[in-house]
Amino acid sequence: MAELLTGIRIVYVEDDDDTREVWEQALTHLGATVISVSSARAALAAVADADIVVTDFTLPCEDGVWLLEQVSQQPRPVPVIAVSGFAEAHIPRLAQATFARKLLKPIDSLEVARTILEVLGGRPDQL
Repeated sequence: MAELLTGIRIVYVEDDDDTREVWEQALTHLGATVISVSSARAALAAVADADIVVTDFTLPCEDGVWLLEQVSQQPRPVPVIAVSGFAEAHIPRLAQATFARKLLKPIDSLEVARTILEVLGGRPDQL
């Protein structure tokens, strides 16, 4: 399973240091190259070198929707997956946003890997 995400460059955005570190290790273990950052602005600076962005919805200053909007305006937009502890029904801004996928916490690394592969056109049956 360590090769599931080999060759995929992920920008992972999470403001909680411990959570960000755990996810960086998990995605790296699955073969991805991971750039992990703590803010939407830092993610925007790294997105040119990414295949996909996985972001927490709730971030300090700019949120995941702001990041999605900015990434969509880039010369080479990449898909953005939102991860949230809140159901879409409770947050209209999240519900209306056109993320590639929206995942509700808690989630595990294989679910995230499967979603990344689906969004990038990979084969989720590999899982």
